[in-house]
Amino acid sequence: MSLDFAVVLRGLVANRRPTPQAMSRASGRAESTIRQLLSGAIPPNLEVLQDIAPAMQLPVADLLVIAGLPVDDVPRREGSSEATQEIGSLVAVASWLPPDQVRQLVTLARELRSGSHDHDDARQP
Repeated sequence: MSLDFAVVLRGLVANRRPTPQAMSRASGRAESTIRQLLSGAIPPNLEVLQDIAPAMQLPVADLLVIAGLPVDDVPRREGSSEATQEIGSLVAVASWLPPDQVRQLVTLARELRSGSHDHDDARQP
């Protein structure tokens, strides 16, 4: 089943265009794990699918069905929210940007996380 899942996952990735590196960053999974899923070298499991679903802009249940895993009683992860889906959207949009704009986006995100962006805005007239 992991080879069948890998074929579908590769098709989804080709359609949405996130790189394995972008999926890794968005999911918190190692890039090697993403590449192994794409090649069918490792079988998908609930935990990995929960991590990559937002990066793929898909509900976890959809990935579970594609993987042939049971969908019943999928636990809701602590901290799941609409923001998780927005992260997937951000990855999808960023995958279409040229490298210099991706770097700008990363810089802005880091500034937002540290709070320095708010201070910069306050200094501007």
